[in-house]
Amino acid sequence: MELYTDVLVVGGGPSGVAAAISASREGAGTLIAEKSGLFGGMSTGGLLNVWCGSASSDVWETVRDRTTEKRQRRSVFSPEALKSLYPELLEEAGVEMLLHAQLIDVEKDGDWVKTAVFYGKSGRIRVHAKVFVDSTGDGDLACLSGVPYEKGRDLDGLMQPMSLEFMVAGVDDARAVYPTFGTHPDLEEKMQRYVAEGKILAPCGHVILLEGFEPGTACVNSTNVIRVDGTDERDLTRAELLTRRQIPQIVRFLNECVPGYERAYLVASACHIGVRETRRFSGLYRLSEDDILAQRIFDDWIVSNAQYAFGVHNLTGCGGDIHKPDYHGERYTIPQRCFLTREAKNVLLNGRNISGTHLAHSSYRVMPICFAMGEGTGTMAALAAKNDALPENVDARDIQSRLLAHGVAQPSPKEIVKG
Repeated sequence: MELYTDVLVVGGGPSGVAAAISASREGAGTLIAEKSGLFGGMSTGGLLNVWCGSASSDVWETVRDRTTEKRQRRSVFSPEALKSLYPELLEEAGVEMLLHAQLIDVEKDGDWVKTAVFYGKSGRIRVHAKVFVDSTGDGDLACLSGVPYEKGRDLDGLMQPMSLEFMVAGVDDARAVYPTFGTHPDLEEKMQRYVAEGKILAPCGHVILLEGFEPGTACVNSTNVIRVDGTDERDLTRAELLTRRQIPQIVRFLNECVPGYERAYLVASACHIGVRETRRFSGLYRLSEDDILAQRIFDDWIVSNAQYAFGVHNLTGCGGDIHKPDYHGERYTIPQRCFLTREAKNVLLNGRNISGTHLAHSSYRVMPICFAMGEGTGTMAALAAKNDALPENVDARDIQSRLLAHGVAQPSPKEIVKG
């Protein structure tokens, strides 16, 4: 099968959905291809039900406003509702959608990608495009295109642990607690005792409970597996199997130790493991933790007002990582150069695979910021495709003017850092 489009977005998570909507609304023919049977990534199949962090993004704010409600102290959304909302928004924007399409190869001419090759039930599918947006999370398209990358922290190459989200019902809302790192040390101590006694498989030990969208429910982010690589099928298999074995053990712990969860029971688990970190590609600029802490406003920004702490989980055990800088709510920008590479001129990085350090990645990897990235890359891709230009030759000011026209907020006034 041969398909043709102006912009091809590979990967249908939050960054991919936003990129496809933004490219199409700028007038570029746009196709989004996703390997699974639904869009949304961690916000749907991953069963994560809370927006961590924030950024200025018209697409994210539309999704948030249509799906999110306040429960207890958090605002949460229904992953089930998003399963139908994402295709609705894509259809409204005029995006062509292709599910169940697994990327397997690219065809290049020098530093220019001509075709992305997928495999589906009907066999090989070759998609020809002017601009490609890699929204796969792991950067599969950029990897196949020969773009160099790094993984993990500089010290030892270790990447953040993986977790499998699950949901329980039967929660007593009036008495239930919703711990996160460091808020309930007594519960963490009890769980660590369960692990030491073999009642819960290591490396569990932290208790993160999120208010559910429906009354009497809660989402549990307490499974844990370390020293795994999300780009290795054997590691992924081990992670999936281990975390699923941890689930009934954690439910038992909730019943026996956590107020309000005495009658809680499992009702759903994620379709797939949640992968926090894999490849980070070498772009024209590498965003650092210093950029974030300094609240740098780059003159070529395409993401504005991003905000999230350094969300590093313990890489060698359980709980949060203590080896990270203090964060005080700084809002930062991400420059156009972080999304561009030398080795694949018409491929845009998008989402958690962009060019940045291990610590910077732990901040920008969250979904609201990924939505904002997609809005920026989709706009850049459309402008490049419509003008038969290289994405790197699209003036950032033109991208910014289009983003601002769609309601993206101007960065807070600070000293501008020029590229």
